[in-house]
Amino acid sequence: MSRPTDPFEDEAVAWLVRVQSDAATAEDWQALTAWLEASEAHAEAFARAELLSAEIADNAAEIASAIRRPAEAVVSPFRPRSRRPPAWAPVAGLAAAAALAVVVAPAMRQAYEGAPSVYRTAAGQTREIALGDGSHIRLDGGSQMTVRLGWRTRRVDLGQAQASFAVAHEPSRPFLVNVGDQQVRDVGTEFNIRHDPQTVVVSVRSGIVEVRQPGLGSQPVARLAAGDELRHTEGTQVSQQQRVDPNAAFAWASGRLVCNDEPLSQIVAELNRRYATPIHVTAAAGARRFSGVLELGDQTVLVKTLADYLSLTVQRTDRGIALS
Repeated sequence: MSRPTDPFEDEAVAWLVRVQSDAATAEDWQALTAWLEASEAHAEAFARAELLSAEIADNAAEIASAIRRPAEAVVSPFRPRSRRPPAWAPVAGLAAAAALAVVVAPAMRQAYEGAPSVYRTAAGQTREIALGDGSHIRLDGGSQMTVRLGWRTRRVDLGQAQASFAVAHEPSRPFLVNVGDQQVRDVGTEFNIRHDPQTVVVSVRSGIVEVRQPGLGSQPVARLAAGDELRHTEGTQVSQQQRVDPNAAFAWASGRLVCNDEPLSQIVAELNRRYATPIHVTAAAGARRFSGVLELGDQTVLVKTLADYLSLTVQRTDRGIALS
């Protein structure tokens, strides 16, 4: 008895091939989102196509071995037909997807998870990045991140870095940022993340994001709206949430650093993203605190401003600039 044909299977396969292509654009993803949200049957057909392609990718070696013709053989005898087809056997309208997956299974697996794109900036360099889904990221100096745009999730791994995000709205494909021992989940908003040694700071300018700490389970540890900021000490369960002017967190992108009773050690860590000549502070100087707005222009002028305000001594060495 033949299986009833799903009228949307061919469309689902076509969408699958379209968005896994290297030429896929933000418009392609937006169009797919609209198609998925138009009907529950569309979403179910696409899910079946995804599952089959993933299963074929997992069994790619077995499938390729079964269909490969030995080079030394002119004729290969047929095996007796199995009474039970293998789990990866294509069905009905998904035959085209199966044939494609046998040939490009590794590429389809990579597309399912998202091909990794690594972005780096040197000290003093910032970078504007437009992603294929329509999202935009501004990466601060001395930063590194890896981005994967997959079929079901968009994922960023943020190292010791600072970045601001303007995320394209896609409810069916959340945007996840792994930073330290935290994970920030968003479906379309604007937020800034600063990751320094042992500290993660998440500031939201619009929309809502959820912050999870995977080591504590799957439930969010915080839900942040516009004007909320979360400061977390990495490796602990300590997080502090407060209301702030969110524009202050984004000021670095405009060439300013807004400090609100910050220790000098933290300020210097941020300045060292911006300038090629590193600044060093003693433990005593690093504990001094500063409030104000620093213009991220001439480094000599900036350092003198800090030194004068905090009554510190400036010394230039072959290692950089020392404040004590």
